[in-house]
Amino acid sequence: MIEPVLERPVLADPTTDLLVRLRPRAEREVLRSPVFLTVLLAALTVFIVMYGNILLAVLPGVFCLLNLGVLSYLWSLVRSSRRGAALLVDAYWRPTEVTVLRGSSISTDLSTPSGALRVLGLSTAHRPVLRRTGRAWIVGPDSSGDAAVRIEGSFEAYPAVRLAKAPAPGPVPKAETTDPTLLWAKNLSARAWLLASPAVGLLVGVLAFVADVDLLVLLVITLVVVLGLALGQVKNLHRWIDRKLPRLVAAGGWVAAGATLSPWTPRVDSSAETSVALRLDSGVVATVALPNALTDLLGAIVDTGGVWVAGTIAPGNTVAVGFPGYPLVAAGTVLPG
Repeated sequence: MIEPVLERPVLADPTTDLLVRLRPRAEREVLRSPVFLTVLLAALTVFIVMYGNILLAVLPGVFCLLNLGVLSYLWSLVRSSRRGAALLVDAYWRPTEVTVLRGSSISTDLSTPSGALRVLGLSTAHRPVLRRTGRAWIVGPDSSGDAAVRIEGSFEAYPAVRLAKAPAPGPVPKAETTDPTLLWAKNLSARAWLLASPAVGLLVGVLAFVADVDLLVLLVITLVVVLGLALGQVKNLHRWIDRKLPRLVAAGGWVAAGATLSPWTPRVDSSAETSVALRLDSGVVATVALPNALTDLLGAIVDTGGVWVAGTIAPGNTVAVGFPGYPLVAAGTVLPG
């Protein structure tokens, strides 16, 4: 069971401390892409208007405005994250009962004995864990209403804000009645498929060419879109293996193993490339290369000295490594020898 030690400060946990220290870099990264895309779309809109095709300029113009809205929302999340991190200095977790009221893909509203909280970063895959356990650990809220929340199976100190009024509980979505590990695997897989977005942009350009759209405008739009998408995805190539995770997790067959990690250094997105040496009760010993293991998962392996594996352990095969019942999983390749 992965939970905080109440007798020590929040940041005395090395994994929690690492995740908090990664935030400033991650926040800059989160903002960089929408800022770049907004500027790109604005420039493209102006170019098309100057070219004389006002009707065609509507599409990038609308996307530019939508992206400005996304950027504004992301900035509010970054500010909440910074305030939540500031609360953690010399703070201690305190346990509390929680009830899930409702949520979205990026936040969850919780009812606690001391009031309602909106927790940022707690997604669809985390809510089944909260519904199952009915508990969490919190710091705050302070006088401004800022707080931090940790849940079972995670080392992350999720930023939260106090709600003036608890929203009415919503019905439990069907997705949240399924395995949180599978939900998380699907999230990671969907993110991996985004790497194909430059190819999709190129395909749209080709189809437009076939449809005999103005060639100069088409050429500029296609090149700008494909270049922007490609630049945004190059740094994420390590995620490509995750597209195999849903199939592996859905197949089940998890087997417990002792585990030792090789040294690793986290990326901006809190992922890392590493390998894990597995020792199964059957006597099988294997090493699995993990190109995209998140810090939360790696911290759990370090703390417990073990992990679970799904898939056929044979050289060259892809397997899932994680903790069934929690949004902690990564795809890896079994190494020879």
